[in-house]
Amino acid sequence: MTDLAHLFSPLTIGGKTIKNRILQSAHITGFVENGLPTDRHVKYYEARARGGVGLIVQEATVVSPDCQYHPEMFPQGYRPEITPWLRKITEAVHRHDAAIFLQLWHGGHVSTSMHTWRPGWSSSEVPNAAFGEVPVEMDGRMIRQAVQQFADLAQKAKEAGYDGVELNFCHGYLQQQFLSPFNNIRTDEYGGNLENRMRFGMEIIAAVRQVIGRDMVLGIRSAADEFIAGGFTLDDAKEFTARWARTGDVDYLNLTVATSKSGPYAVPPMMVPPRPFVYCAAEIRQVVDIPVCAGVRINDPVMANAIIENGEADMVAMARGLLCDPEFPNKAKAGRLDDIRQCIACNEGCWERFCHHEPITCMQNPEAGREGEFQITPADHPRKVMVIGGGCAGMKAAAVAKQRGHQVDLYEKSPELGGVILIPAKVPGRQELEQAVRYLKHEITSVGVPVHLNTEVTAEMIEAKKPDVVILASGGKTIRNPGADVVGPGQAIQVAAGTDIAAAEDVLEGKAETGQRVVIADYQNYMKGLITAEYLADQGKAVTLVVPFPIRMMTHNSYDIDIMTYAVQLRNLETKGVKRISEYEVKRAAPGKVWIQNVFTEEFEELDADTLVISYWRKADTALYDALKDRIDIRRIGDALSPRRVINAIYEGYKVATEI
Repeated sequence: MTDLAHLFSPLTIGGKTIKNRILQSAHITGFVENGLPTDRHVKYYEARARGGVGLIVQEATVVSPDCQYHPEMFPQGYRPEITPWLRKITEAVHRHDAAIFLQLWHGGHVSTSMHTWRPGWSSSEVPNAAFGEVPVEMDGRMIRQAVQQFADLAQKAKEAGYDGVELNFCHGYLQQQFLSPFNNIRTDEYGGNLENRMRFGMEIIAAVRQVIGRDMVLGIRSAADEFIAGGFTLDDAKEFTARWARTGDVDYLNLTVATSKSGPYAVPPMMVPPRPFVYCAAEIRQVVDIPVCAGVRINDPVMANAIIENGEADMVAMARGLLCDPEFPNKAKAGRLDDIRQCIACNEGCWERFCHHEPITCMQNPEAGREGEFQITPADHPRKVMVIGGGCAGMKAAAVAKQRGHQVDLYEKSPELGGVILIPAKVPGRQELEQAVRYLKHEITSVGVPVHLNTEVTAEMIEAKKPDVVILASGGKTIRNPGADVVGPGQAIQVAAGTDIAAAEDVLEGKAETGQRVVIADYQNYMKGLITAEYLADQGKAVTLVVPFPIRMMTHNSYDIDIMTYAVQLRNLETKGVKRISEYEVKRAAPGKVWIQNVFTEEFEELDADTLVISYWRKADTALYDALKDRIDIRRIGDALSPRRVINAIYEGYKVATEI
């Protein structure tokens, strides 16, 4: 058994002893209704407490109506009626011997009049990098008001039974706006040198400590480096965190990085290796005498234990890891490492849904955020079930159906399980997709699902086996030529004889070679075209990526890729010389040439191209369904229903198995 003694040793913070070194860091859930927490919050946090986490820091809770990024995303802590809901959450968490702190939050200029009909507040009239609105520069009265609002919410936390509070001084929100020389260009006592820029935060610390006394913990979630020109650096952070510690009012530091302008560092996707910023915690830990928590992309218990053992930090923070598997701590402590459903930093269910103002969940864990709705219960009438297709949808359906007591067999026509996700998993920077496949394989093995590989199922075979239910998860078919395959007429490409044309899937699998000059027609609006471009650029090819969407759409919420993943991928493409042309569609191709059309002016341009690569959505494989739909109980899921993404496939696999 792996020794994780350091990770599961207790830690005293202030006057509170935490049973282990795992902290669930604050993250917005989107479960709010009418500005208040809900039973969904209660069940979500209780599930993580039951799973063995030592400390939960509850999501950012708004101290003032003058700072709301979106009124239906953040709990409105300034409202009196929130206190009973807060008490419900603390009681649920305490039932499982976990501690819980409330994070107090003021967004400052991270706000938009589109949602609030009022401007944000900030240290200076510096527009927010994400929204571009000019905030109101806070005067003395507004500063005093904000300080009091922090104290008022701290009082509510005390009344609701929290073990402590955490002040949000990170991710570009109000206190960081005062700390940062990039945002704070004041010339009064709240601007200029570091002591002045710290003054607002110091006043909040003092006011909150006065309210909560010494029986509750007071911590700070702080950025350790802004990673922007003109912002503060790790050396600056070492100085101001040391000053906070010397006040005697701050009990711990929970460290992250970045600001609004460098946001992708704060929620890095899988292209960023794990534990990228632990060095920040290690550096700051050398200059303070209070516990320090390291965070960002820590998703493995062995890694987490090593961080504690090596003295790099006193705790480790996880958000996405515990969203993915709330039982992570219990499984790790029991030595069941293979049973851990490991976060792969896809951002599909969490950050991306937050960007769309939707409740969060997890690509791999459909129960996340639906703890009161989704539960695996024994079937009333066990049935004979055939699952056809061993991709993510089929494996999830088979595992859940078997757990419910059904007689299940899983059939896959290829020599291995995994399905279409195995294609991008071959590409550098996307290999962690294989972790999702690994866990699903482990799941079906653990529950004893018989797997039949190299078996192509026919209608006759199904009728001979006489199943009660067929779950069709046979996936989709690659569209290799939009001019010949069935697609919308507006996206058809006229391809002349002799043109070298290939599908992105075939390129990534090594089934198709390309010439030196490659044009990628990217219609998919997701990752396939982007990673194909990087894959070819790594081979030294001259790559041009053509997309019909405006660049602004590609960097904001209307684009299907979350901004964190897109920004990192875009940086990769820029550094590797990939040329991007937006607002154009590929319309014609001939040997050595491609013609693209502007989506607005309809004017044509000619590009040199040895190979045209098509990145398009797949089309559903419906042959078996069409043959049997009138004769048997057959249910389609995943790409066999409608080609979409892995999060949809796993969700539908889970859901159909709970319904049969």
